Amino acid sequence: MSSYSPSGARRRTHIGHGVEERVLDKIGRDAEERMNKKRQAREEARQVRLEQLEKQIIANDEASYSLNDAKPTNGTMSPSRVRLKKEANVIVNNENNERLQDKVVELEDKVQRAMLLYSQLDNEKSALLYEVDLLKDELEEKDQILYQSQRENKELISEVKALKRTLEGMQVTQKHLKDEIAHRDQLIKVRIF
Repeated sequence: MSSYSPSGARRRTHIGHGVEERVLDKIGRDAEERMNKKRQAREEARQVRLEQLEKQIIANDEASYSLNDAKPTNGTMSPSRVRLKKEANVIVNNENNERLQDKVVELEDKVQRAMLLYSQLDNEKSALLYEVDLLKDELEEKDQILYQSQRENKELISEVKALKRTLEGMQVTQKHLKDEIAHRDQLIKVRIF
């Protein structure tokens, strides 16, 4: 859609929302891809740490069992098991923190895209409001031209009616004059003969 600006130059409205949408989609896909790679790397690192901890605990347990074979167990956990449990809790807490951080990054990305979209919609709204104002101004000008034309038309109709009346009056006068001339000619003929 295009219209004329107040300066008389042709102004074009913005076209290319499809391009903006494709760019936003690409940004979103890239962000998701980066997040998935980070998650995968963290998951692999977690697995490696867990495997190392398991190996270390197994080695510690084997060492403590070999030292404590003669001692009876009373249902309490060995220090290595307590440490393993604490480390496992730390790993779980770290995993939860990483998940929360992933969610925060994802939400920040969504907020950023929403703000960009809102900004674009606000710009489009402003452009449309400007277009509406131009159309209102144009309509007002045309209404004034129409009113002026109708007024001039009424004046011309009044003038035409007055001229018609004048013409009719002149035609009546002309007919009377012709009748008088004919009557005079008749009288002249009668007197001559």
